[in-house]
Amino acid sequence: MGRHKQHKPRRSRGESDRPATEWFGTAFHSTEGMQHLDVRQSGNGILITSSPAEIDGVPAAWPLRLRNDVDGGLNEVGAALAAGRGHVFGVTESPGHKTVLAFMPDHPEEGVGTLARVRTPEDPDGDVVFERSAERPMGLWAEAGESLLRIVPVLGPDAPPADDLEDCRLCPGCYRPVYESSSSHTLIGAGPMPVMGLCRLCAEGTTLRSLRQADVPVDPQQRVVLETVAAAMA
Repeated sequence: MGRHKQHKPRRSRGESDRPATEWFGTAFHSTEGMQHLDVRQSGNGILITSSPAEIDGVPAAWPLRLRNDVDGGLNEVGAALAAGRGHVFGVTESPGHKTVLAFMPDHPEEGVGTLARVRTPEDPDGDVVFERSAERPMGLWAEAGESLLRIVPVLGPDAPPADDLEDCRLCPGCYRPVYESSSSHTLIGAGPMPVMGLCRLCAEGTTLRSLRQADVPVDPQQRVVLETVAAAMA
């Protein structure tokens, strides 16, 4: 797993006007740019999406669904995230190794926690492999945990099961995961380049204003999208 750069994430922000069953927050990193967390109800469980995350060493979105029947319950998961405590979600035994899904606070870089799926070999001399990992500021994990605790009471025994993950697409302006249940906009025919599938923050120009204030790097393709939207709104 690639380690966090020495520069700390600058700040995080969540949306205050979201429905009770979803929450979204973003951290701005001085070298990595925007880092997103999305927490929402998924049938009878919770879906936590980290975008981007490292999956086998490659940046990608990581949707992780936690069922409401996991050992210890989702309330324990939310409480651990909110308090900044380490938490093991589960351990899977396989021939020659085991896989651990866990939240690990107290990153060597102060103030950063990691959600990771780690494969550990039985051989003590073998390599530990981080199959998936998402590093975020501890404050952002705490907000995610508090939001998870607000969603759990809504689940109840009558919540429909969700055997498959809900499909999402990434907003072209910020790479935030946008689900069908999310508040999103579609902007077509904006200037020379049509823009579709924007999240609400990018469509309103909030993302571009935040990036300018934070002075963090932006993927060139994202910048083109955001500036196209800004020109269409002018």
